[in-house]
Amino acid sequence: VSNTQDSCVEVLIDDSSHGAFVDDETACVKYLEGVIQLGCRGSAIFSYLISLYVRMDDEEPLLEFLRSHVPAAATAAQATQQAFYDTTMNKSQQSTVVNKFDDSSSLASPPLDMSYALRTILSTGRHFRSAIHLYMGFGLRQQAVELALKVDPSLARELAQGETVSDDERKRLWLMIARNAATDRSGRNHQKDVVAKVVAVLKDCGSDVLSIEDVLPFLPDFCQIDQIKDEICDALTSYSSKIEGYLSEMNECDQTCDALRDEIRRLSTHQMQIRTDAKCAFTSIPILSAEEPFYVFPSGYCVLESALLEQVMPFLNTKQQERVKELREKLMKSTTTKTSDQWQAELDGLIAADCPLTGSIMVESIDHGFPGAMDIDEQSLLPSKISSQENPVVLTSTIQNSLSHNQTGSFVSVQPSQSM
Repeated sequence: VSNTQDSCVEVLIDDSSHGAFVDDETACVKYLEGVIQLGCRGSAIFSYLISLYVRMDDEEPLLEFLRSHVPAAATAAQATQQAFYDTTMNKSQQSTVVNKFDDSSSLASPPLDMSYALRTILSTGRHFRSAIHLYMGFGLRQQAVELALKVDPSLARELAQGETVSDDERKRLWLMIARNAATDRSGRNHQKDVVAKVVAVLKDCGSDVLSIEDVLPFLPDFCQIDQIKDEICDALTSYSSKIEGYLSEMNECDQTCDALRDEIRRLSTHQMQIRTDAKCAFTSIPILSAEEPFYVFPSGYCVLESALLEQVMPFLNTKQQERVKELREKLMKSTTTKTSDQWQAELDGLIAADCPLTGSIMVESIDHGFPGAMDIDEQSLLPSKISSQENPVVLTSTIQNSLSHNQTGSFVSVQPSQSM
């Protein structure tokens, strides 16, 4: 008895040798096919029909039936998942899982038990094409190709050249086919035939999948190079073009490195001019009279070190903030000029890598409120201009090569002179 959603189809099969019903070998098969066409979805009916198909010498009816009822690999995986839910979860858990999917009908278990069908076909030792089709239904392409190599190598090549096959899997499958061709002992002149078969595999898969060096381990130890000279020449030509491409990339890298060296040399002698009455952009304190270092950015803004730390520190991560504090403590205690220069360069890179008023910090602070208690002179916010009527102070700074700054982030760090 097979139950469906709307109807119940009762089937009684007498497989004894006494009934007149089984006198015709195909009568039972035709009857079950008709029952399925009428809408029967019983798994027992499908399984019994499969067992009748595998007894037949002609594989075509079985193969056509599987082509009509074996779902795609993705659908088969969903059906397997649904079968797992049915056997391991109670009804409440099943309803919870099914509700997570938009289309619960897509998880409905198909009436054909593909696992049973595959076991039944393989136990007979024939009808391997049907087994290959079932392997593909499970998504087991490698097992399908392995079985196809024993039955029909041309079918194995069709399976390996599928559109949905990834590049790595395609190469692995074609290597299996080439190895099988190399181990084929058929033919009188075995060594010559092996080379010809392997070369044919190379032509079928294409040079973008396999090359001559991939299949060389499969060739006999003694073979004439004339048979594979064309493939060797193609491989050498491909290597030559790749080498030319690499040389071109190396030349481009050399040019880029030369341009960077020139830029570093230019920045090492970079000079900036500021007005003698320049003030800090945040505190409005004259920078030349302040007893602390100050920074001059390419944008023209001048900022004292203490004001810069106050503005930049909130935008540094925890690790950077701890490093800034550590470097400042080391600079206060340091007595070696060389070591102090290295620490000062690292500190400059952390706090003055970008202008606080025109760089990324200003963009990140777009959602911050205006400082209500800070009185900032409007003139001090304008970039400093070079004036020929006043005596400008020329400041030269050697930018450390270990730091990397863009056009808007380069800076000049100046220690005030005692004479000023």
